[in-house]
Amino acid sequence: MSTHYIVDIENPEQNLVKVTLKLEREASQDKMRVFMPSWSPGSYLMREYARHIRWITFTQENGEELFYTQTAKGTWEIDWKKSDLKSPKTKFDVTYVIYLNELTVRTSHVNSTHAFLHGPSYLLGVLDIEIKNPTIEFRFPPMWSKVSTGLKDISQERSHFLYTAADYDELVDCPVEIGCHETDGFMVLGKPHNLAFYGTTFPHHENLKSDIQQIVATTAKHFGDDLPYDNYLFLTHFAPKIRGGLEHLNSTALQFDGRKLANRKDYIAYLSLVAHEYFHLWNVKRIRPEELGPFDYLTENYTSMLWLAEGLTSFMDDLLVYRAGLSTIEEYLDQVKNNLDAYYNIPGKKFHSLEQSSFNAWIKLYRPDENSKNSSISYYLKGGLVFNVLHALLLKEGKSIDDVLTALWKNFKDRPGRGVRTVEVYEILTAIGGKKISDEFATMVETTNEIDFDTCFKSMGLEIVWQESKLPYLGIEWDFQGDRAFARTVLLDSPSYQAGINPGDEIIFLNGLRFQREDTADLGSIMEINKCYELIVSRMGKLERLEVTTSGSPKFIKEIRVADKALAEKSLRRNS
Repeated sequence: MSTHYIVDIENPEQNLVKVTLKLEREASQDKMRVFMPSWSPGSYLMREYARHIRWITFTQENGEELFYTQTAKGTWEIDWKKSDLKSPKTKFDVTYVIYLNELTVRTSHVNSTHAFLHGPSYLLGVLDIEIKNPTIEFRFPPMWSKVSTGLKDISQERSHFLYTAADYDELVDCPVEIGCHETDGFMVLGKPHNLAFYGTTFPHHENLKSDIQQIVATTAKHFGDDLPYDNYLFLTHFAPKIRGGLEHLNSTALQFDGRKLANRKDYIAYLSLVAHEYFHLWNVKRIRPEELGPFDYLTENYTSMLWLAEGLTSFMDDLLVYRAGLSTIEEYLDQVKNNLDAYYNIPGKKFHSLEQSSFNAWIKLYRPDENSKNSSISYYLKGGLVFNVLHALLLKEGKSIDDVLTALWKNFKDRPGRGVRTVEVYEILTAIGGKKISDEFATMVETTNEIDFDTCFKSMGLEIVWQESKLPYLGIEWDFQGDRAFARTVLLDSPSYQAGINPGDEIIFLNGLRFQREDTADLGSIMEINKCYELIVSRMGKLERLEVTTSGSPKFIKEIRVADKALAEKSLRRNS
């Protein structure tokens, strides 16, 4: 079926977009269903994009209205037999107005300054009918001068913005930025890489273009300089207090706080975000769990393999920045230290394996609450650390993660139409490092067994340096309203958990004296370890009296130290 979309942004300040979808049916076809996706590939949460549609109409090309019924939250069925038509036609339009006012990488945002259009959040599809070579036309205010997208440009003149894609999946997988944003670009291996920057950055001395180019060149070497695209787009939104990224087939949408690029740690974090999403164009967009494609956009697409999709990528992102020469070994290890410290302080790792965490992404990782840390573990966090261990195990056999990447890429190219299965990953590991390593890795993926990170890092010339804390411990993560202190999360088995403090409790008095925000950062000067204290908390408007006995704070990782620099650098370098 041929389709043509007209995206009309006439008054962007109203956050509204009018979309007209031009379709043609077979003369014998009496019914057809169109749908709005409920989720976005790469972001595993039902977002129900149809809720933003203000109105929708179905009309023939001669203007006669068609009978339709909304059959589900994001599905409409057109019935020609029930339509009162004077002159039935095969060509018809679906026209709707949709509200787009959420700036994330998983949603669309339109205002007076720009339009960011994320395909699944605003483009209807057709159920049970294959859409081939759809075209899409963008109409927008004349003061806007630029369109940045991975879609193929087929415009015949500069004032006409017309693009195409191979099918609906590819169409919605290409985000679009329209406005007066900054653009630039570079070449790697003879292919153009475009940069688009929207928003505000504070003064800094970093060369984003050069550093992103270095990440591209470094990452490509891990896959034999095989760039599986004709061109690539890095799109970044800079705005306060935002961060995120979403991978696409030949582009990525990134968001970062542009005020922080002058801070060295924050800048490295931005480069890691760039590396993470760019690496995804191989791992996820091509090397993918079998369940992730073809997509069912209306319901959850469950997989137990997000440890591969996101865990492997989370291991590689910081490493790629280091291998590209954009961070020192100490800066790289500081990132790993932070991840490892976070892992040790999440009680939920005792209850959810990586497989379980992956399968439940739809209800846990993307819907966090005050008890999340007590019930589950992130497959990003643990997954990245598990691949760190795998890399160390392979090094002992004269192999490394680079051999795994080569094998996964070959597996994809041998059968690009089908995703990979868990057993096939294990078979790859067996072929590279032996059955013992494959079994050890499977145990880390499938169970909640303790992982020996100390031995792992020692084998790479590194040492985890632990430090005992002398501070009293309550086990509360805090929220604040002005000077008032509230328990946001009460960590499992902590003194506060044992005392019966609940998430949402406001701590009002400590031993009869007012307890305020500043006290949460100064517990060591007002409390002692292994002492009993009386708390008065406000819970649902009622005062409760509780007793809590402090303990010592858990030990923490001071640093991951380079014990043998030559061995450490050799362990972290790419295979030559």
